Amino acid sequence: MKKNTLWASMIFVILLVSGFFLIGGSLGSSVSGATVNTASGDVQIVKMYVKGSQYVFEPSSVRKGMPVRLEADVSRMPGCSKSVISSELNIRKTFNSEDNTLEFTPNKAGTFYIACSMNMYKGTLTVLESDGSRSNYVQKLTSSGASCGAGGGGCGCGG
Repeated sequence: MKKNTLWASMIFVILLVSGFFLIGGSLGSSVSGATVNTASGDVQIVKMYVKGSQYVFEPSSVRKGMPVRLEADVSRMPGCSKSVISSELNIRKTFNSEDNTLEFTPNKAGTFYIACSMNMYKGTLTVLESDGSRSNYVQKLTSSGASCGAGGGGCGCGG
């Protein structure tokens, strides 16, 4: 076999294998991000960290009625940002390096606010309808100084 033919064959095999992995990797993803099949069913995986004073969720949307696992990168979450609250999603959790996940199942579609316990860090998570369509619902922020993270001022708890 000629040297040029051997090189061309090797390049073709590398491109073929690379294409297989690229296409195969995207087949397991959906509009709302990665899903993992567990013994109890599919779970939507959402990575969470802080950039500036905002929570970043990757992906930023999930589907209603399907379990969600928030995986917090606590190395990128300073101070009170590790303590998250969302009244409408029924979330209340303080993450740490030994316990950096939270599982919940959204039962309502819309855009929901997630804040730290002192209301200093904020972000939104969009819950799509089961069929992937968007809801017009947006959680209203309260302007009163209600309990921690409920939209009022920083009360100093939960840090």
